[in-house]
Amino acid sequence: MLLSATLAAVAVALFVIVVRHLPTAPTALTLPWVLWAGAFAASEWLEVHVQWNRESHTFSASDLVLAAGLILTSPWHAVTAQVVGVGITMVVHRKQRGVRLAFNLSEYSLGGCLAVMTSSGLTALFGQSWSWVAALVAVGVCTMTAALSIFGVMTLSEGRVQLRGLWEMIAFSLPFTLGSAAVGVVLARTAVHDPAALALLALPAILIVAAYRAYIKARDQQENMRLLHEVTSLLHSNGDSHEALGDFLTSIRSAFRANLAELVLLGGNSADGATVSRSREDEAPLVMSRVEDAEEYARLLRLATPSGTMRTRIGSGRRRGSQLDTYVTERGFKDAMIAVLRTEDRVHGLLLVAGRFGDVTTFSGTDVALLETFARHVATSLERGRLEETLRQVTDLKEQLRHQALHDALTGLPNRTLFLDRARQAVDLAGRSHVWPAVLYIDLDGFKPVNDTFGHESGDQLLRTVANRIRGCLRPADTAARLGGDEFATLLNGPIDQAGVARVMARIRSQLDVPVDLGDGRIATVGMSVGVALGGEGVEDADALIRQADIAMYSAKRGGGNDYLFYETGMGDPKMGRKDAEAELAAAIRGGEMRVVYQPLMDMRSGRPIGAEALVRWQHPTDGLRVPDTFIGLAEDTGLITELGVFVLRDACMQAARWVRSITDDTELLVTVNLSARQLADPQIVHEVSAALSDAGLEPRRLVLEITETVLMQDRDAAASTLWQLKALGVRIAIDDFGTGYSSLAYLRRFPIDMLKVAREFVDGLGRDANDDAITRAIVDLAGTLGLLTIAEGIETTQQSEHVAALGCDLAQGYLYSRPVEADVVMDLVASQVWGDELSTTDQGDAPVRLSIVS
Repeated sequence: MLLSATLAAVAVALFVIVVRHLPTAPTALTLPWVLWAGAFAASEWLEVHVQWNRESHTFSASDLVLAAGLILTSPWHAVTAQVVGVGITMVVHRKQRGVRLAFNLSEYSLGGCLAVMTSSGLTALFGQSWSWVAALVAVGVCTMTAALSIFGVMTLSEGRVQLRGLWEMIAFSLPFTLGSAAVGVVLARTAVHDPAALALLALPAILIVAAYRAYIKARDQQENMRLLHEVTSLLHSNGDSHEALGDFLTSIRSAFRANLAELVLLGGNSADGATVSRSREDEAPLVMSRVEDAEEYARLLRLATPSGTMRTRIGSGRRRGSQLDTYVTERGFKDAMIAVLRTEDRVHGLLLVAGRFGDVTTFSGTDVALLETFARHVATSLERGRLEETLRQVTDLKEQLRHQALHDALTGLPNRTLFLDRARQAVDLAGRSHVWPAVLYIDLDGFKPVNDTFGHESGDQLLRTVANRIRGCLRPADTAARLGGDEFATLLNGPIDQAGVARVMARIRSQLDVPVDLGDGRIATVGMSVGVALGGEGVEDADALIRQADIAMYSAKRGGGNDYLFYETGMGDPKMGRKDAEAELAAAIRGGEMRVVYQPLMDMRSGRPIGAEALVRWQHPTDGLRVPDTFIGLAEDTGLITELGVFVLRDACMQAARWVRSITDDTELLVTVNLSARQLADPQIVHEVSAALSDAGLEPRRLVLEITETVLMQDRDAAASTLWQLKALGVRIAIDDFGTGYSSLAYLRRFPIDMLKVAREFVDGLGRDANDDAITRAIVDLAGTLGLLTIAEGIETTQQSEHVAALGCDLAQGYLYSRPVEADVVMDLVASQVWGDELSTTDQGDAPVRLSIVS
């Protein structure tokens, strides 16, 4: 406002002091200044807009009229007519008001005053014959004044000086101004010297104008065709659809030289679920964003639907565009166009363009027609896209059904059908290339207890994790498949030998050794029994190769599990399956083939035996004595471990009661019994323990129940509840293999623990491995701090015994003292009846050993 006032004040001062006293040119005509005002108004009304990048430049014929007026009228008439005529056009045609109108009128006033002063001064200096040069220079001064005034406004608003913008304005406008002024000088001189000749200029002028308009129209049509092809081609882009839509709207915005382009797509048959995509100047495109308030777009849709397209300009007074006016005003734009996207049977949405660059330019009827053409193309593309989407959905559905038919729904691995197909292809190819594959048949050990204890969801989670781990251990060309249940298979493409299989097995085993997080603080570990069949010339087909791997797997299972075996001719009985092995084990438990043996526990302070750990053996009628590793895994999987555990528990309580009755003093005799995860989760476990103690007449404090860290961590809440109920009976709780699990030491405070058993892995390295020494010492110190007893297991050498005694372990067991023996032998030991005598062992193949007493 201050700049406008300054310009106006200078213009008024110049007009009053200088312009009013300037002489009238001898060539001036006696025409009233009102006619000149009309000429200025008409020249500003018939403006020409030139769009250059983001800027819109407006040129008018007022420079032509000014140049003519400098020659044909008095100076003060020229300035007065220019200000009045231009002011009328700005108010009536351009709808300018307020500060903007004041600035433009001030700038025109100052420019006019400087122009007439320049023209009069140069004419007086160089003579009347050079008046035409004076007029051209004067019009140039007027243009420079306008450029400097606009530059001043830009500098004040932006707070910085950008001379480059000033030079660009002058360079762009000055040539046009001088050209227009030259035409005005020619017309003025012709009117002075030969007025009749003006008629001769009318015809070529009309032809030039008509030709120019035809050229502009043809150029616009060609440009619109190019833009139409460029923009609509983006609708069929094969690239990323989001990126293509963003590029499409950016091209639309560029085509109309606008600040904003929006595409609103309706959800279904209404505005519910509508999405908006937007391209705005200097902002990243927004693509397919959900419209939170669709009512505004719904109103625009209802307004525009009758005509299909609509445009508005703020202040234009168009009543029909009131809703669009509101939309444009709220977003700070001066104008907008909107077109409805519709086909024969539906309305798809809206295409809106707003904010035409430039202060005076706006969207024309040609722009509206072009936008409507774009809208039709978009609607047609959307309709065709809907059909294409339907076809694509059908194709995708077929592919999905095919994938489901060949893949396991739970793990995503190939199923038995696809695995057999790939195995047959590999074997057929090997028959020609002699590069033979290998098949690994995998059965998980310990899966059934997890599934039964924690439920099918946890079991499914375990299977998915195992599947991912197995898949991650293979090469891209290999195949991992789930055959059903807890059975997996892998096809290792050749060439492959036993060493290569061993490497694969090592990778898989290392992965399965890592506990699986089942959620809610529960973890589980599983092993695997694996049968391996290597292809070769003697293999009939893929079915035979898989059958060999299956036989080898069951042999590994019967051998104790958690191992892998290569198929050999004559291995196993092909008819002997898992169900047969389960039935055999169940019959052994109920048929009295199970035996309980006991490994003595030594008091490291007194050097005397104070009890034993109960261990189970299978006295097989044909195979002889079987160690636990050969059947405990199967018992866990089948649930027979619960029945077997009750048998061991009852025998242990009965034998311990006999030991107590055989001594005369109140020696602290103990018996320890292992509890499996399935036993701990058995709702009857507390009752079974109570009944075993009661039936045997054994004091509860003499029974120690051993549980591994992994069992505790599988379901902490349930384990804590059960252990506290057992503790309430008076029994003691020991953690077996302490230090080898993956749990937190925080559970030592949460669970009712009485004893810690130092794992044989640490005992084995005592005296030889500084790390084992440090770990064992830490465990003993921790137990002492918490008031717990420690038991060192796996003592086989005098050096180990001396080390654990020096570290402060309370109890110990191992082959150094005694191998597992019969219950009667333990009773003799605790009664001190056979000190120094040789003890026969119960484990098959073991030589007799002497019980060593460490004082």
